[in-house]
Amino acid sequence: MDASAHRAFALLKSLAYERVSCSEAEKNAANRLLEEACAAGAQAHLEPFSVPCGRVRRAKLAVTEPYYKEYFATGYERAASTPPEGLDAEFFYAEDVLPAHLAQAKGKIALINGRLRRGDYEKLQKAGVAAILTFSGTLLDRESETDCDIRKLRETLTEPFGFAVALNLRAADAAEIVRRGAKTMHIELESECYEGESQNVCARIPGTDRAGEIVSFGAHYDSVYFSTGVYDNMAGSVILMELLRHFAAHPPRRTLLFNWYGSEEQGLLGSKAYVAAHEEELKDHVLMINLDVAAPTLGQNSAPVLGTEATVGYVDALMKELGIACKTTLDIYSSDCIPFADKGVPAVNLCRFGAPGANFIHDRRDSLKSRYIDERSLGITLQQALHLAERVANASVFPIERKISKEIREKVDKYLFKKPENEAE
Repeated sequence: MDASAHRAFALLKSLAYERVSCSEAEKNAANRLLEEACAAGAQAHLEPFSVPCGRVRRAKLAVTEPYYKEYFATGYERAASTPPEGLDAEFFYAEDVLPAHLAQAKGKIALINGRLRRGDYEKLQKAGVAAILTFSGTLLDRESETDCDIRKLRETLTEPFGFAVALNLRAADAAEIVRRGAKTMHIELESECYEGESQNVCARIPGTDRAGEIVSFGAHYDSVYFSTGVYDNMAGSVILMELLRHFAAHPPRRTLLFNWYGSEEQGLLGSKAYVAAHEEELKDHVLMINLDVAAPTLGQNSAPVLGTEATVGYVDALMKELGIACKTTLDIYSSDCIPFADKGVPAVNLCRFGAPGANFIHDRRDSLKSRYIDERSLGITLQQALHLAERVANASVFPIERKISKEIREKVDKYLFKKPENEAE
């Protein structure tokens, strides 16, 4: 069976809906992918795993001095709740959380720039802030055309640094609050934590004479709130399905595993759960090929490699042989390749990034309605993936060394917040 961009794009259209971690929609998408994999002739099943989740029942934010105005805000999932009567405190714009800001932040409701990153969260918690505010979007957003992000305090923040009251608001409202000189605020947040269930879709095509060597393919199929995630990453998921169809019809020499990961957008939770559950088998994995973001009409092809310079050279040569321009680099990529590289399995990511102005991600514009992805462009990454997959699946001697360079190892450790051995507790 020949791989088909047309068939892949048709499957993408049928799965172009919001698929948030642990939702019924995510489960429905997983079951559809499972059905497709089984119909293609692969051995396939679901692997459930637990996800720390949060539910916000109520969120309120109001400036009380020197003026009174309520602003729309979303509470962070898994955040701490305020007392039932709410929290009243001074407002402070902490900008980029520098030492001079932190010295003034104790007991205040602190607004920061950008996303709530782990290092800033640690600083704010140690500074003793009463609550944390972030903002999303741009000052030019039309309220009727955009959404106020729903964010989450992941366990990588709460486990080492505890829970905080945290809310998110629109950039335009944040700017108004600062511009009008807000001095005091009243906020209310009712939030709870619970354990949800997500799932990976796992399929296997046994190898023939090199069955003991495993090549693993991955793509995540979940999306974020408000996004149908056709670019990020249903495009990668349907390309993966076409690879499975091809190899089901043309048995490979090596064993091939095809994994669609759930809850990637929550911190690579699906791939982390997979490597934890299959750690004994990982010694037989010789390569992981990951597909994450594809199909923008205007864009560029990229292949970050978590391995060695020799692997970069090999992938670069194959792309040139195919005749598709691709920027191949030795670097990490924030996707499901990371847990594999952490366990010593080299990984190649195949991505097609949208060009500036033609790239919508993690919001309602990542949608077929935006008309910025197309079947032809999806076919570019499909061709790349199939060419690379054919070569490594059927090589007489596996062409990629099972090795992670020191540079990549250090980047992976930093990404996963690992301490150097001399700093370990």
